[in-house]
Amino acid sequence: MIEAQIELKDPAVLRALLDILSMQRWEILRRAARPLSLAEIASAANASVEETQRSLDILVEAKLVEVSPATTRRRHVAYRAPMKRLYVQWDRSDPAAAAAWNAIGQHMRDYSRQVQDDAAKVPGAEQFAPLNYSAVLTATLTDEDAVRVREALRTAYVMLAEAGARARGLPDSSGCNPYHVNFNLWRLIAKPLPMAEYFVIERGTLANDRKVLESGASRVLSPREFQIARLLEAGRTRPSIAQELGLTPNTVASLSKIIYRKLDVRSRAELVARMRLS
Repeated sequence: MIEAQIELKDPAVLRALLDILSMQRWEILRRAARPLSLAEIASAANASVEETQRSLDILVEAKLVEVSPATTRRRHVAYRAPMKRLYVQWDRSDPAAAAAWNAIGQHMRDYSRQVQDDAAKVPGAEQFAPLNYSAVLTATLTDEDAVRVREALRTAYVMLAEAGARARGLPDSSGCNPYHVNFNLWRLIAKPLPMAEYFVIERGTLANDRKVLESGASRVLSPREFQIARLLEAGRTRPSIAQELGLTPNTVASLSKIIYRKLDVRSRAELVARMRLS
């Protein structure tokens, strides 16, 4: 995976991160398998060419998007996001960086409220109320517990990202529903553009937070191993897994050993606990 680290103190970076629509268009490019033309991006974003060009100008200035000139083989200018994972660093000792970090947090909270308010106004929204889960808690924590809560939220984010990737990969998405998550789970009726996936992390905790984000089982295991791990987690026997997946029992046994080694577990109970964190 190609990673990029940029500085939040860069005004062009802050401008891009505070422009949610531009970052949603960046997310389209980040997920794309190839560079896309302006028209292709506008179509995917359901936006006008003029609006999309404005976003691309912001993203190029922030060095979040690269431009490839037209060639004899490709008649149009193309754009691509050169990274598959983006870390935005900020320094607590820098007042400007701390102010920028607070601005991003407030901006995202405002956007979340807007999404929920808009969703609640849609006719028929009340029928989805039983599927929403929300909670607000003010708590006094020790520094040690605060670190644990932060890591749990990071792990939950990885789980949500992996679930989204699985849904996008299904051949039939008729059973999938869009949700808005700001650590309140709010089921939506209309399908919005995907939110940009990037991580704003204080410089001193970057190494630890990266470790948490990269520890998800789907990032450690191959797709086939992850499929088998999920079946093992559900209590399935190796022979039944082999029959369902069209594999030999010996193949499933060998892959199970690899799964246990990669996840650093020694029993089915440990595997179940490890998968629940993923």
